[in-house]
Amino acid sequence: MRWDNVYLAGTGSRLPERIQTAEQAVADGLADAAECAAHGIRAVRVAADDETGPVLAAAAGRAAVAMAGTPAEEFGLTVHAYVGHQGQEMWTPASYVQNETVGGTAPAVELLQNSNGGLFALETAASHLAARPGVPGAVLVTAGDTHKLPYFDRWNSDDSLAHGDGGGAAVLSSRGGFAKVRATLSYGDPSLEPFLRGTQGWTAAPFADGKPVDLRARIRGYMERNEDNLDVMGEKIGTMSAKVLDDALAEADIALDDARFFLHPNINLPTIEYAYHDALGVDPARTVYEWGRDLGHMGAGDHLIGLDHIVRTRSPRKGDLLIAMGATAGFVWSVAVLEFLADIDPES
Repeated sequence: MRWDNVYLAGTGSRLPERIQTAEQAVADGLADAAECAAHGIRAVRVAADDETGPVLAAAAGRAAVAMAGTPAEEFGLTVHAYVGHQGQEMWTPASYVQNETVGGTAPAVELLQNSNGGLFALETAASHLAARPGVPGAVLVTAGDTHKLPYFDRWNSDDSLAHGDGGGAAVLSSRGGFAKVRATLSYGDPSLEPFLRGTQGWTAAPFADGKPVDLRARIRGYMERNEDNLDVMGEKIGTMSAKVLDDALAEADIALDDARFFLHPNINLPTIEYAYHDALGVDPARTVYEWGRDLGHMGAGDHLIGLDHIVRTRSPRKGDLLIAMGATAGFVWSVAVLEFLADIDPES
């Protein structure tokens, strides 16, 4: 979808102070040395006990709102995206984030789309603003996740991927901003859903067996039972990845090489090289991969945190284009194209 009056007015992020390197994790017996070397993530951020996903998201949200300078009463929606446990069961983390940032009487909603959550939340916010033409307004988008034992093992629960903690945020506005959202687009293929569900059956409750989430066992169980379909699955993923990017670029009326910046999730190097650099032709120099190697995969927040990093440290200039692309098992793919409308100097 091409947008005419949707703008990026603010960004924010919050990363915990504690850093755990892969080398430290290996020395402490928490991670496998060969696997760490293979996935290429050097370090992750580790949240303190009182830093939950919503706490980090709210801190990022306050930074984004402060940058935007948008009055609290103009926020017509808060969208909070996340993947894992948010600090309590059966409560409303989106309302917590709203209360800790803009308050007011607008609704707050949660978006669960795993690693693609932050990026899809941007598209949801753009749709909300576009559906209310002539009504000046803003939407606060946040994402926040932490990965803590005993529920989640940041070095071992996922296959060849280390998870870090962090929160990200953005303010979209119909009044204006320093960047324009030129287009967003998402596609899905639910036939690929069983990939992450696995073959072990249903559970009666979260954390039912008291063991950390084991995504790698689910993935391997599915692959072992569906060996004959793996080539078809790979073809579907590759075809849809290329289609969503090509169609989004057409909506935005740009070419891939026109963009100065390209945001992808902070995932393992083999997947980045295969899925983005080789298959799609993304220039590694335009990405934030090297920066992301010291953070790990931060759940739903990678794109929002990466966007804030670019805005605050990479000196975007008027006319620069940014492409953000993500995907999540399910499968859903999303792309957003932004155009900077002003020069932005890095923070001192």
